[in-house]
Amino acid sequence: MSKIRIYTLVDGSERTIKIKKRMTLREEMNILGIRESDKLNIKLIIQDKKY
Repeated sequence: MSKIRIYTLVDGSERTIKIKKRMTLREEMNILGIRESDKLNIKLIIQDKKY
């Protein structure tokens, strides 16, 4: 099972990051180069690898 977080920014673009254990939202935003004022929405996607 993998978890992906999708950040929707105020300019309409999206940035995605695969979630790693013990990583905070602030650390994710730093990696993606996003400031607090840039984000509009955050969505969590959980992908189950069962077929």
